[in-house]
Amino acid sequence: MSKKEAVRSVDIISQTEELADKILVNKQELTVMDKRRQHNREALRVIEKSEEPKVWITVGSMLVKMKREQAIQLLKKDQQQIELQINLIYSEQKILVNKHRDVEFKSPFSGTNLKPLDRKEFGALKANLPML
Repeated sequence: MSKKEAVRSVDIISQTEELADKILVNKQELTVMDKRRQHNREALRVIEKSEEPKVWITVGSMLVKMKREQAIQLLKKDQQQIELQINLIYSEQKILVNKHRDVEFKSPFSGTNLKPLDRKEFGALKANLPML
């Protein structure tokens, strides 16, 4: 193995390791965000069931008493923000995985770019296939 090939091999290995580290960090972040989303969903459910006019809610590291409607609104906004962040991380994760596979000279995953059918496409499919 020549010196040039050795340098290229080390470069490929270092790129692979960097991408793998980013992928693992994203996985961990997805796990944290999903836990946060579940806790948020549970809190929203409990407050919606509650009949008290004011409820206690944590905002950052503070415990605040606020009107029930405000708390529900705040939790719903937070839930939307969490969903947005999770979707962004998923999108980035797909790109990183395909780059990682590209560096390893493997073909990209075929199922990562699938999108659901919209109503028009499903209606056209349903019209042409009587079994649906």
